[in-house]
Amino acid sequence: MILFAHMDAHIPHGPPEFAAYRDEPLSQRPAGSSGKRGRCELVFHVRQGKTHLQQSFVSHPFHFTHPWHLDPVLPDMAVIYVQTPGGGLIQGDRATLRFTLDPSARVHITTQAAEKIHAMTANCALQHVSFTLAADAYAEYCPEPVILFPQSRFAQTLHVELDARAWFFGKELFLMPEQMARFEAFANGLTARDTTTGKLLLRERSLALPVQQGLDGPGILAGQRVWGQAVLIGPQVSPAMVRDLVGLMATQPGVMCGVTGLPRERGIAVKVLAARVPAARQALHAAWNFLRLQWLQAPAPQFPK
Repeated sequence: MILFAHMDAHIPHGPPEFAAYRDEPLSQRPAGSSGKRGRCELVFHVRQGKTHLQQSFVSHPFHFTHPWHLDPVLPDMAVIYVQTPGGGLIQGDRATLRFTLDPSARVHITTQAAEKIHAMTANCALQHVSFTLAADAYAEYCPEPVILFPQSRFAQTLHVELDARAWFFGKELFLMPEQMARFEAFANGLTARDTTTGKLLLRERSLALPVQQGLDGPGILAGQRVWGQAVLIGPQVSPAMVRDLVGLMATQPGVMCGVTGLPRERGIAVKVLAARVPAARQALHAAWNFLRLQWLQAPAPQFPK
C-alpha cells in the first residue's frame, strides 16, 4: 500500500447559493483548516484476477477498512467501508473523497453507518465525491443515509469521469428526523462525463432552502421526509430496460417513484420519495437488484454492517 501524500487536496466550495454560508467566520478553528479538512483518496487495480487497493491517503474524519471480497457471485469485486469515527459533519467541515479504478477493476464503496449533519450556527459543511473509471471498470457507490438535523447546512457534489466502456452505479438517501425543525440549506449535485469523447453525460442539481420556500408542496417533498436517488451510467442502457424498471418501481409500496432514461441511452435515473426510510431503502434496493441482474447477471447483495 502506497501513500500519496504529495497530492493536493481539493477543497469543495459548494453551489453559489452557499457562498454566504461558506464565508461566515467561525468562533472555533477556521473552515477547511487542519482537523476540518477531511480526505479519503483510494486507487484500485486488478492483481491475480481480483481487485485490490493500490494507493491510499486518508485524514480526519475518514478511515476505511481493508478490501473485502464479500460478494459470492462477484468474488473479484473489492468491498470497502468508508468510516467516519468523528460522529458526523459539523460547521466548517470540508470533505473530499476520490476513488480511482484502473482497467477492469470492480469496487463497491459503502459506509458503516448513516452520516449525521449536525445543527450549525455559522458557516456550513461541504463534501465532494469523485470517481475516475478506466476501461471496463465498474464502481458501486452505496453510502448509508445522510441525516439532516435542524439548522444544518450541507452541500454535496458527486462527479464521475468514466471511459466509454466503464460502468458506474450510485444510490443515496437523505432524510429529516421526525418531529423536528427542518434543516436550513441543502444542495446535491451530480455530473458525469465520458473521458473517451469528452462529452457531458449528465448534470443535475437539487437545492432546498426551507426558510425561503416550503418543502411540502407538489413537485417538492409533498409532506414526505425521506428522498433518494439511484443512477446507472454505462456504455448503453436500452429503452426496454427503462420501461421494465418503470413497471417494477410502480409496484414498490410506500413510495413515490420516477424513472428516466439518460440521453443517448447512456444510463438510467431513479428518484424516490417516502415517509419512512425502510420503504425508500427497499425501493432503491429493488432498482439496484434489477439493474445488476440486467448487466452483471448478479443479484444485489445485502452486505453486513
